[in-house]
Amino acid sequence: MTRTTLETQDIEALAAAALRRRRLEQMLGLAIAYRKCTRKELARTLGRDPTKLVPGTGIPKLDFVVELATVLDWPVGDVIDYLWAPPDGDGDEPDAPTTAAAHIREARRCRDDGRYREVIDSVTRRLAEPDISPAQRRALQAVLADAYYALWSLVEALAISRDLLDGYRTNPPQTRQDKRTHAFALYHSGQTQRRMMFFEPRRTRSLGKAARRDLQAALVLCRRLSLDRDDPQLEGMADTCVGAMIETDVAIGTSRPLDALSQLMAGLEQVRDTTTFCAQRLESYGWWCIYGCNIALRHLDDERALQQHMAIFTNKADEISNLLDDWPMRERVFTMQHTQWERATGSTGFEIPVIIDSDDVRIITGAMGRFPFFKETGWKILRTAQVIE
Repeated sequence: MTRTTLETQDIEALAAAALRRRRLEQMLGLAIAYRKCTRKELARTLGRDPTKLVPGTGIPKLDFVVELATVLDWPVGDVIDYLWAPPDGDGDEPDAPTTAAAHIREARRCRDDGRYREVIDSVTRRLAEPDISPAQRRALQAVLADAYYALWSLVEALAISRDLLDGYRTNPPQTRQDKRTHAFALYHSGQTQRRMMFFEPRRTRSLGKAARRDLQAALVLCRRLSLDRDDPQLEGMADTCVGAMIETDVAIGTSRPLDALSQLMAGLEQVRDTTTFCAQRLESYGWWCIYGCNIALRHLDDERALQQHMAIFTNKADEISNLLDDWPMRERVFTMQHTQWERATGSTGFEIPVIIDSDDVRIITGAMGRFPFFKETGWKILRTAQVIE
């Protein structure tokens, strides 16, 4: 490394420290104004010397950040985000306008990495801007519904999907973009209500019927659009709809669990060789595995049959999720495996060992950061499992 490079890094480090000190001073000023207190009183609340509230590095200790967030009534993450945001986010210069297409691309990049909370933030900011065409706004709303669905924020996902569908009932889609958005809205409305059946058992039948209706409509529209123009994403969605309807039919009593599981198993025979499928089609069969796990866990009383089906479905879903780097599917695989383990432990009365490797630890850790509702399950797995290299 050259002397010039080292000097440049030193200058950048000094600039970053100065920026953090300035921002920390701003936040302290906000805290003083918010709490109507003096700097000395604020320091006492934070447990700090009034003359040493801002360290020279600009990097406060974690307990200080937590206390400051408490004083401000801010989430801790928001305090951290502001202190460490890049210089162009400091409010000194206005942000350059961003196109709807750029926001969709950014949201898709975040989605591909499983960072759905960032998807929501990006899309929500863009939807607050006035220069979006109605078609672009609807497309962004569909992206937003997908993110809420992935995070299991089902009320929000369903509300956005229904709002889109209400609009299309009044003004049917005319362009291909709107027809695709219409298909996504139907898909997410159906999938969300399918998931809701688990949380609202008293409404299983009504939710299941509504879910199946929307999934069937999404399937038909996806197939029709794919005939007009090759579209792997829509083809994958169509296949996923088929699997979701198989699970839904069991839940509402129009199909027997073992018949449905046999149907899903037959479908998986097509993907013995995963290299022959595009990513979108392969992902759909990964979700078939998850639907099979749902059916087995919720409807099979025979423990032997349950364990056999779960082994096949979780192994294949694990293979597909790792091939595709699919975080939502990875989360479902570990959740299903843990649920299966809890059930087996409860039925046998024995403490069945759980063995995971370092790659599993990495994936569980990543899923815990991406999906807040998985954190409790993730910690249970990590605390009970034996980790091998």
